[in-house]
Amino acid sequence: MKNNIIIMKMTDAYEYQSFLNEKENIITIDCRNVSGTRCYLDDEAKVKIRNLISAYSPSGIHFIDSGNYHYLTLLWLEKIDTDFNLILFDHHPDNQPPSFGQITSCGGWVLESTDTLPHLKQVFTFGVGQDPDINDIPTNLPIYISIDKDILSTDYAITDWDQGDMTVPELINYLFNLFNSRDLIGVDICGDSGEMAIDGACINNQINQTLFDFLSNFF
Repeated sequence: MKNNIIIMKMTDAYEYQSFLNEKENIITIDCRNVSGTRCYLDDEAKVKIRNLISAYSPSGIHFIDSGNYHYLTLLWLEKIDTDFNLILFDHHPDNQPPSFGQITSCGGWVLESTDTLPHLKQVFTFGVGQDPDINDIPTNLPIYISIDKDILSTDYAITDWDQGDMTVPELINYLFNLFNSRDLIGVDICGDSGEMAIDGACINNQINQTLFDFLSNFF
């Protein structure tokens, strides 16, 4: 695989999974000792995490732990220096204004991205209301894909949030059709369970393995 496989440890969730044990080119970024990160990312923590990922490209596959840390997508998107569209798979829109100040949050990072990133042209969200028609997503710009596994039913993932009803075959089909005639910059995946890491380890390990095996064909 030409691009990096990055796993960002924000909780102990990946300690109970084996899906990356025998993979090559894995980079582990351990952020568990960085305070000020759960659901909200304070300014000091943002600087620390930016420094931790500063050497790495937004291309490749990034596993970014629980949905409580979905705002990490924003920090990867900041690295993209060409116009692009964001494709989001999520049971929540993550476009809420901050509850206080201008702090980055797992529920507002999409709004912050659209407000602050000049290269981000459009966001297409699957899993909230009516899904967009893939044929309406332009092919003239590359795409970055962010997947929160809470879009899946509890038959396929155990997350820290309420979940949707999408199946894995449906998600894979969406991804396959998106990649047709569109350049792919990178993908990140969250929705592991920090709060139920042991209980969810088996099923989350399986879906992470499935997504990795599929996505690695496109890098």
